[in-house]
Amino acid sequence: MLSIGLKPDESKLVKDYTLLPLLLDVLEHDRGVLCRSDLKTPELTNAMIDHLQSAALAELTEARRSMRKKGLKVYENRKTKLGLEVEFVCRGYHHKLSMLWGLIEAEIEQRSYTYLGLKIAEKGWMH
Repeated sequence: MLSIGLKPDESKLVKDYTLLPLLLDVLEHDRGVLCRSDLKTPELTNAMIDHLQSAALAELTEARRSMRKKGLKVYENRKTKLGLEVEFVCRGYHHKLSMLWGLIEAEIEQRSYTYLGLKIAEKGWMH
């Protein structure tokens, strides 16, 4: 994932910039599915999704701000059968970041747990 001349924090910013909009889309999709179901606690469910969206949006805003400050610019973002491919410029050099769908799903799930103050290891209690 790291390219020559690219610092780890710069790579993380591009990853955040790419993943967080996907997380927001997933949450909005889930809200729609949940609203169409017969939930016993719809207010609680919506509040949890609102909390997750607020946390993700705050992190995305900070990532965008930091990218501008560091001169990082994403110019291509492609979805493929295998995952996402992102092309960007950093300090005049072109870089490419690829993420497989499995990694993307795991990262989105991990961030959601973190935003809720839970550990992914506690996931088992939900099933």
